[in-house]
Amino acid sequence: NGEADTMKGKRTWKIAVLSLSLVCAVSGCARESRRVLDPKKPTVITVWHAYNAFAKTKFDEKVTEFNETKGLELGIVVDAYGFGSSGELDDALFNSANEIIGSDPLPSVFTAYPDSAYRLDQLAPLVEMEEYYSAEELGRYRTEFLSEGVWGKEGRHKLIPVAKSTELLFVNETGWKQFRSDTGLSDDVLSTWEGLVSAAEEYYRWSGGQPLLGMNSFNDFAVLTAVQDGADPFPVDGENHSFVYSRETARKAWNAYYVPHINGWYKSSVYNQDGLKSGSLLAYIGSSAGAGYFPKEVIVDGENQYPIECGVRPYPTFEGGRAYMAQRGADMGIFRSSETSEYAAAEFLKWFTDPERNIEFTASIGYIPVENEALSSIEALENFIQMSDNTDAVKKSVTAALEAMQEGKFYVRRPFENSYEANERFSRSLERKVELDLNELHNRVENGEDRQTVISCFMEDENFDKWYQDLMREMVGEVNE
Repeated sequence: NGEADTMKGKRTWKIAVLSLSLVCAVSGCARESRRVLDPKKPTVITVWHAYNAFAKTKFDEKVTEFNETKGLELGIVVDAYGFGSSGELDDALFNSANEIIGSDPLPSVFTAYPDSAYRLDQLAPLVEMEEYYSAEELGRYRTEFLSEGVWGKEGRHKLIPVAKSTELLFVNETGWKQFRSDTGLSDDVLSTWEGLVSAAEEYYRWSGGQPLLGMNSFNDFAVLTAVQDGADPFPVDGENHSFVYSRETARKAWNAYYVPHINGWYKSSVYNQDGLKSGSLLAYIGSSAGAGYFPKEVIVDGENQYPIECGVRPYPTFEGGRAYMAQRGADMGIFRSSETSEYAAAEFLKWFTDPERNIEFTASIGYIPVENEALSSIEALENFIQMSDNTDAVKKSVTAALEAMQEGKFYVRRPFENSYEANERFSRSLERKVELDLNELHNRVENGEDRQTVISCFMEDENFDKWYQDLMREMVGEVNE
């Protein structure tokens, strides 16, 4: 009986091993087999992005290079399609995810900011990168860049960073040196919001009524000034989110943005580089990725023009505040589809963000590479900067961004339910207030009122209090919906 039991046990063990083998064959092993690519029957993946102008040209070059090298070897063909702006791309992705009549099928890979990607993930699930990336591979990316693509209870990575930029202060150094020489101001005033406002008021008097500064994006200012002052406006506590914005912090932002714009010390537009080119501005805060558009000269009129030097400085902070920087630049995500397509998409992203290749792409368009190895050498980045409208400005921008990264810290936006709408509302609030009050100022002066008297009315506490109370009421409703 003992021998029979032994034989029975062996048969049972063999059956168990065979069963496990069969399970492997129809699940795990089959799962791996579906990742096998065939160069004779290449897998086509589509990529939707919002790179345009020179950046689109460089991205298309990289896609062609991949298709003719790594893609040819593995059996992957990348078909890239560019949209005119990130907003246009967001709309197209949202329509496709909702299967709106007339919309195109979703792409394999897409570029998006975290808030937009989070919203898409609720409609058309994104791939969790851990399925195709090892922990070592994910660890090669700069932590702040990678962590903005993490959400959900399990904290899985849904996005891969590909190219980043930040906000910097660009200065007509030629004009600034003359102004500084005449007034005795120090360069240090350009490092803080309080110093900038003070310098702008002085410049307004010195120049006979010209604004000093323009700001390209209030979106970063709204969030960063709050974080610089010590409080994230969108704190996350587990799965719970709220909006926190103290009256004191709001007043600092008001003094740094609303007050100088209403007084004419600042004047912002979409393209503040044009203000420098015409001589109507001395500086602007804008994206490091747009450094190539910094003008080489001021053109007063058809007969009067003169060359200017570009100066680039870190993003300002509040006096005594923390040096947080804006983290800009869309990431890339992969939509759920066939496993072969997902695998092919991940292989393309790994190739595209490889340090040497990523340096070449990002530095050539004024962006910052995303892997730690690629961020270790300013000299290596400068070697890949291409001839552009203003190569000197691009070099200074990249250098300033990397140096600022050694001292400051990137702010990481955490996406959550309604975060897309909440950020839009918050970022536009003070900007919209400035637009409305400037329009009212213009109309009242046109109707005969004294300009300074009207401005004094706008500077009263009641005006600030009403804006702040309206904002808090709107934001609490938005975040808690």
